[in-house]
Amino acid sequence: MVWQLIGNDLKNDEECDVLSTKHKLKKSQCTMKTLKTWYHSKYTNESTNKKKKLISTKTLVIVIPDFESFNCHLLQDFVMIISSYISSLPIVLVFGVATSVSALHKSFPYEVSSKLLIKVFHSHSSAVYMNQVLEDIFLTHTVPFHLSGKAFELLTDVFLFYDFSVKGLVQSIKYCMMDHYYGDNTKALCCNREDLEEAVLNLSPNDLESIRQLKSFRPYLEKQDCRTKISLFEDDQYFRDALYKELMKLHDYLYSFYLCVKLLSTLIKDIPNNLLGKTVREVYTKCATECITDTPSFKECMQLLSFQSQIKIVDTITGALKLLNSHLQSVSPIKPLQATPKKNNNNTDKVFAHRELGESFAKTVRVHLMTFLRQLENANTEASISTAMDTDSNDNVENVPGSRYKLKEKLLKATRVEKIQSEFEMIRCRFISYLEEMFAKGLQPPHTQTFHEIMFFSDISNVKKHIVGAPRGALHTALSDPAHYLQCSCCRLPSPESVAGTLPDVCLAYKLHRECGKHINLYDWLQAFAAVVKPGENDEQRHHDPIIQSRFTRAVAELQFLGFIKSSKRKTDHVMRLTW
Repeated sequence: MVWQLIGNDLKNDEECDVLSTKHKLKKSQCTMKTLKTWYHSKYTNESTNKKKKLISTKTLVIVIPDFESFNCHLLQDFVMIISSYISSLPIVLVFGVATSVSALHKSFPYEVSSKLLIKVFHSHSSAVYMNQVLEDIFLTHTVPFHLSGKAFELLTDVFLFYDFSVKGLVQSIKYCMMDHYYGDNTKALCCNREDLEEAVLNLSPNDLESIRQLKSFRPYLEKQDCRTKISLFEDDQYFRDALYKELMKLHDYLYSFYLCVKLLSTLIKDIPNNLLGKTVREVYTKCATECITDTPSFKECMQLLSFQSQIKIVDTITGALKLLNSHLQSVSPIKPLQATPKKNNNNTDKVFAHRELGESFAKTVRVHLMTFLRQLENANTEASISTAMDTDSNDNVENVPGSRYKLKEKLLKATRVEKIQSEFEMIRCRFISYLEEMFAKGLQPPHTQTFHEIMFFSDISNVKKHIVGAPRGALHTALSDPAHYLQCSCCRLPSPESVAGTLPDVCLAYKLHRECGKHINLYDWLQAFAAVVKPGENDEQRHHDPIIQSRFTRAVAELQFLGFIKSSKRKTDHVMRLTW
């Protein structure tokens, strides 16, 4: 502790090297007295009072992670030693306790814990940090690179079911980004909005031809007339203009899409059963995979929203407006840009004449929400009741001949009470209808957009092999064919079923155990092992050779450690096979 505190201080000096501290401070000098002298000479000042008190300017913080793994007696002595210097050294101990505070009290007796002023604070779980990283960095329109629904779901499943590592999740996204940009030069269009014009101009004819081969280009092509189709294929400059226009529309779509995802998450976060998920991450996964407005879950969420009280729905709209305002006030690349590349500035006014998405979409939504908020706040919640009376004088109940069924119907109509909706209920119904219309427009899945392959990564099969390992397959390959990894000639076999004495012992034992049934006789297994290792010797010499026995014992122990076999309770000289 003393060496790290003094060494870290010297490390901050650019002229000092870490290795130099080893020579300046010996192990015998690492005492509390040395630490006290170093601290007072560096971080204390004398006060102007007559008593000349020392005023400390910095606190020494000692972090002890994984508290449960430390020796209890060692920590007790450490705390007692430090407590004797607390009057001259301001020291703070930070214990990393993985279980609960009771572990601290169990490790320290009263005479030790009484020396500590214990304050408890907690850190969030890994899932909370993951949601913050994804929502603040990756699930925004300002990032040019985006993940498709299935790719995003794969990475989050790896996080939730394997390691809970936020760093690992970020590294996986980086790998997807590398794989995306490494594909071809057309991915240069996966850039910020300001750089898009230059990127389109720098595309070669081969790059344009690659873009024409994209699957999303065909539906766009089928909507055009014959002349436009011919120009898109034969005129590269015309295709550049069309490409630029569609990519600008894609940027507007991304702006609206992420805004609608966060709005939907805000509106349904308090709905019971969590039909679409609690977090923005879960909502994004569903919205990016399918058309969310056509799913039963979305319709049920809208139905539950239509049951909310006046106070609750006002609070919900207020939260949505806060999100919208922060979204519009944030620094974003949504600026009025040139319509076409600088070298061809024709038809400038036609490019964004009918912009339905983007920043204008967000402003329109804000205006509608503010209008609904004012109407709902001032709406009357009282409903009137009217009785439906039959006014036809010719159809009197008494004059109905014959059928009792008709008489019953007439009596029911005469006593029927119809409830007329209140002003609040009518406004609420209009609000829900507007939400369905707005989300149907802004939450179209990415794969429905033209040229979405440029900005969205969706090649899951290629990345899954590198991100999600297959340990069983790799283990089987390593043990049955070690030459696949070792790349040595001595381990090469004429066929996968053959064995050789040059194989590693664990590989040889693995291949022999695969020929046995559920229970394996260790003596028979040893005989087969020795026959392969030393085929030229007698059986007696092979069986009693201590080197062969030790090699075989070690190979069996390694297979047991890997989970291929376990000891059997039925027979002492047998083991049980666990894999097939």
